[in-house]
Formats: sequence, C-alpha cells, structure tokens
Amino acid sequence: MLRKLRDKLPKRRSADVFDTYVSTVPRLQNAVDAIGDWRCAFPPHCDVSAGEVPAYDDARIRWAIDCFGSLEGRSVLELAPGEAGHSFLLESAGARVDAIEPSRAGFIRCLVAKEVMRLSRTRFRLGDLDGFLRETDARYDLVVACEALHRFADPLASVALLARRADAVFIHSQITGTAPLSRRDLIETLREAGFSDIREAERGHSSAVSIFARK
Repeated sequence: MLRKLRDKLPKRRSADVFDTYVSTVPRLQNAVDAIGDWRCAFPPHCDVSAGEVPAYDDARIRWAIDCFGSLEGRSVLELAPGEAGHSFLLESAGARVDAIEPSRAGFIRCLVAKEVMRLSRTRFRLGDLDGFLRETDARYDLVVACEALHRFADPLASVALLARRADAVFIHSQITGTAPLSRRDLIETLREAGFSDIREAERGHSSAVSIFARK
C-alpha cells in the first residue's frame, strides 16, 4: 500500500541540464557550457569561453598577497570563492587553499573551474560560512573574505570569527556609510579583534573598501 502511494507522488527531478547528454567530443568547454551564466573569465591559457571579469588576475588579491608576503606552503581559508578565480591566484602564489562556498550553483562552478584551471592544492566545500567558522578548529595563515561579509547575518560579528581562525585577514566589502557596515566600524572591529597592523588599499571612486589586517 505504501509503495503504491509513494509511486503516485511527483518525482523530484534535478535541473534539466543534468538530464541531458552531450553529443560533442569531450572538451573543457562542454563543462563550462553545462552550467552557464558565468560572470568571470578563465586565464587565456585555459582556452575556454565563460564570463568577462578577469578574476584570475584581480588586483585586490595581488595587493593582499603583497601585504602578507610569500604564500609558498601557507594555508589560506577563502570564503565565498564564487567561480574560483581568486583561488587560482592564491594557489599560483604557492598557497594551500580551503574554499567554503555557500551557494550550490557557485560550488558547482568552482568544481568545474578547478578542472579547467587544473587546481591541485585547492579544496572546495559547500556549506554555511558562519556555521563553518563557529564549528571548525582549523587554523590558517590567512583568511580571504572578498565580497563575503554580506553573506553573514551580522557582518561585523563575523570579523571576530575570522580572528579566531587566523592572524592575518584580507577583507573586501561594499561600504554603506551607515549600519550594518561602515568603514569606520569595520576598522574598529578589527582592532577590537586583536589586529594591530591594518592597511587599507586606495579606494579611488569605489564605494568598497579593501583592508589587510595582521595581529
């Protein structure tokens, strides 16, 4: 009886794109096209077409690496890697990267990007950022939170969580000038969390702030 009732229930289906087969020969472009809606581009040597933003050569991440110093053999926690362009930069600089992505679609893109860019020292995990930072006992040399703070219910409280995981952090975030996140509050919160060496990149005309901080 239960089996008959179960058989009458509507079947749960995955996205239609995963219910089809590819008719062309295997190539990396097939994997990129299977997901679609890419925002970022891949390095030219990958020879695939995706989005337009060159995250693989982002000046913000290069500035953070310059502030930190050599990443050779260092451990990095990256929050919300998006499409793994920054992961590529961090790994290329010698780091071992743990990247936590809260979006299912973003996580799948990261897995595709990992194959396209041949990342071998980066591990992508799908899950809640706040929950990970509260539960993990892992320590890292550097935390990279580029456009990640807005994913927390309380962005400023998340800074205290970052401080428990590493002695150096890089934060890039949009600044509202008022609550819940302002430049002044962010810097003050970093100081309260124990960071004494706080450097801010030139903002230009941007409404965002890029900050490197070390204890």
